Amino acid sequence: MNGPIRRLFYATAALFAALLGMLAYQQVVNAGSLADNPYNTRKVYAQMTIDRGLILASDRTELAKNREENGLYYRVYPQGDIASQLLGYNDVKYGQTGLEHSQNDYLTGTADEVELASLFDTLSGKQQRGANVKLTLDPKVQRTALGDLENLGKRGAVVALDVHTGAVLAMASTPTYDLNNLEADWNQLNKDPNGPLVNRATQGLYTPGSSFKLVTTAAALESGAFTPDSKFNDEKGTLDVNGNVIHNWRDQPFGEHTFSEAFAQSINTTFAQVGLKLGQDKLVEYQQKFGLYDKPPLELPPDEIAVSGRYENGSLASPGASLDPVQVAWMAVGQENLQVTPLQMAMIAQAIGNGGVMMKPYVVDSIIDRDSNVIKQAAPGEWKRPIRPDTAQTMTDMMVKVVNEGTGFGARSNKVQIAGKTGTAEVGGHGPNAWFVGFAPAGDPKVAVAVVVEDADESGHDSSPIARDVLLAALGM
Repeated sequence: MNGPIRRLFYATAALFAALLGMLAYQQVVNAGSLADNPYNTRKVYAQMTIDRGLILASDRTELAKNREENGLYYRVYPQGDIASQLLGYNDVKYGQTGLEHSQNDYLTGTADEVELASLFDTLSGKQQRGANVKLTLDPKVQRTALGDLENLGKRGAVVALDVHTGAVLAMASTPTYDLNNLEADWNQLNKDPNGPLVNRATQGLYTPGSSFKLVTTAAALESGAFTPDSKFNDEKGTLDVNGNVIHNWRDQPFGEHTFSEAFAQSINTTFAQVGLKLGQDKLVEYQQKFGLYDKPPLELPPDEIAVSGRYENGSLASPGASLDPVQVAWMAVGQENLQVTPLQMAMIAQAIGNGGVMMKPYVVDSIIDRDSNVIKQAAPGEWKRPIRPDTAQTMTDMMVKVVNEGTGFGARSNKVQIAGKTGTAEVGGHGPNAWFVGFAPAGDPKVAVAVVVEDADESGHDSSPIARDVLLAALGM
């Protein structure tokens, strides 16, 4: 064999070996990730012969069921668009998203617990059936949240949580879409610049504005350097920080005031001073205590849950990145490059309402077989302890003042005392993001809520009435 032929032979052999190696890797080592890929429609098709389990709301309202046709099962969503982004879809053409994807093993009966429970059926040759997935979602609260957002006609999101357990009572995102029309509307949905397929409650990253003063206030109180009665004087209505002017939401100065009054009236110049005195390390410490820079442990696919924190060039920045005084001042106000999800802000409210204990959020209450036996039951669990109980109580009193005497007047109700914090975050080229984050009843917190409305009117009051309505619906008032 001459030299050129020998080299060609060796090169061909090497390429063939590489091809075999790649094939072995994909079929053995990477098989699991390929099977779990939400866009793997072959897996969806292969499982269409399985009588897929139902997805039920907390009151057993059917949110997802099946339609059989020629021995194949197609998904039907009886409530249409009530929780489209949360439920997700199971489609032979477009794959899986949302709970349809993350709970697929239970819904198809391929999870170990379900297979064990249905072992007798398997041995007797009965058709494979999936288990039902019962959610914590309250249809009445969900309809209220979605209806209020849709009536407003704006993009936005609402998350409501049980204060003591972390259970998701509502998770709404607008614009939404009808899951039953997914294939017919697919091209339009993907071209829509408003992004109806996106779950804004967990994937939407928003500048929090003054709603983030909850975190700054927690850090300030626990540092010992500030109390609700600490004195400030806003003489100009602006604050100069190294040549950068920080301004308040109104033109007139607020004059002499306490820290509690600064919180109620959302005075930026005061919070900038507080942030500068606390320093970057203390502010970031409390951001991390409240769960920023960590992915919340919710039962959705990981790529459908965004991580809150400080972002640079579209990526989550290191919490230890060095900031100058101007950046620290704006961070304390809730601007700078902070980006948070509505889920994260609801969790912050939940922790304050729960005496400083942040619970793991969850939306799957239980897995139930077709004979109504509970195979798996959710158990509420603690995630973090960001603040002391006395700090939580002090902050609750300050949040009541926001609603009764300050910027949260739109959330007032003669049925229950609501505690909260508003936020109006500036967004370049658009109207502001309007936030309300809070809980009720203030004296015995049961439900926490976070509402964000995009491109709100300049007053920033679009979100407060929605939060009030959702809280009242959750409390049965």
